[in-house]
Amino acid sequence: MNLTTILSGVNYGLLFFFGVFLSVSIAGGCKARRDWIFLAVLCPVSLALQIMTYLVSGLDVTKQLCPLQLHLPLLAVMIFGLKRPAGISLVSVCTAYLCCQLPRCATVITVACARSSLAGEIVYTLAIVPIFLFLFRYFVPAARDAMAESSRAMLLFGILPVSYYVYDYTIAIHTNLSYAEMLSPDTVVSAGEVAAELLPTVVGLLYMVYATAYRRQLQQQTQAKLLNSMMAAQLRQAEAEMTSLRQADAQSAIYRHDMRHHLIAIDGFLAAGKPQQAREYIKQVQDGIEAVTPKRFCENELVNLLCSSFSAKAERMGVRLTLKAALPGSTGVSDTELCALLSNGLENALNAVGALGENRRWVELYCGIRLDKLLIEIKNPYEGQIRFRDDLPVSARESHGYGCQSIKTIVERNRGLCNFTAEDGTFRLRIMLPM
Repeated sequence: MNLTTILSGVNYGLLFFFGVFLSVSIAGGCKARRDWIFLAVLCPVSLALQIMTYLVSGLDVTKQLCPLQLHLPLLAVMIFGLKRPAGISLVSVCTAYLCCQLPRCATVITVACARSSLAGEIVYTLAIVPIFLFLFRYFVPAARDAMAESSRAMLLFGILPVSYYVYDYTIAIHTNLSYAEMLSPDTVVSAGEVAAELLPTVVGLLYMVYATAYRRQLQQQTQAKLLNSMMAAQLRQAEAEMTSLRQADAQSAIYRHDMRHHLIAIDGFLAAGKPQQAREYIKQVQDGIEAVTPKRFCENELVNLLCSSFSAKAERMGVRLTLKAALPGSTGVSDTELCALLSNGLENALNAVGALGENRRWVELYCGIRLDKLLIEIKNPYEGQIRFRDDLPVSARESHGYGCQSIKTIVERNRGLCNFTAEDGTFRLRIMLPM
């Protein structure tokens, strides 16, 4: 057994793990311990089957049986074990298979230039890990977001890798028109054979560039929607402030107009020797004045406005809203961004508890300053299961779900941290921003 044969076996093992982990990463990655357990069982069993097939029947038969020994079991594990949608799982496996063309093409070019199979295997060994890391860093997030956007997007992005997979197994592998024929010792690779390998590589690269560019465009569109949402929230709060001020001004005018009558009534009680009735009447007047006096939760006027507005909304919805605010007049965060953070968080919480039982319709807000950090926590009960994607809760309702993305975008822009958790029946949003 020469060095070329040994490296060929090593490279086949590297390609095995390259394809498995790239497939799983595109489909969403391993998010729980049991996901890793499924892969830990699949990999050695499938690899052992392929090694046995290689020893008994050779490389060509091993590659022809790869769909039965690896791809179908991997697909089953992703669908039934990792709980990924069948369509995303299929496209992920085929996309990873298309990506396997990159190190293979580098090998073919090396063999053509150096006229050495050993040089080709060495290049393969050296190139496959950097290629995987590059794809994992730049291409995997783009492919994952593109397919997860909608079923139609998944179909559009899946046509090319699935078609290539079918082509490669029906034309290239099963007719022995594969690069394996080029790697026999002392072989001479023609320009046509190199071109045959370059074509799917170029197509694959264009596919990856397109997916990455699409993701960037999608992020820009999402950002525009978030900015519009923030501006709309600011406008709603400004309108609420104007309404509140008009109501307070109108009620104050009424009390100013009626103050002369109140004083006459109090004077009448005192003149009649009824101080107790006078005190009760004074208390009633004080209660009425306090009812139209805006509440102050903290020194920050915007937070006062938001708390007052959402207190009124929660009362109309029959939700117990507990507010603990201790913020100074300036927080270092723009009013627009602070408005969007609190409005989106409280709006989501109120909507989440609106359909719950009366004893579970509650929301708690805390915002304060600790160690020069702005801290915000909003928590509320929930029912059922909350799905997460990229650490953000996913809304099942159409045209919803931008609130949490808006919160994450604002926090990252301000170099802060945010965390969404759903445990023990309580959903929590925690935000930390540097002052």
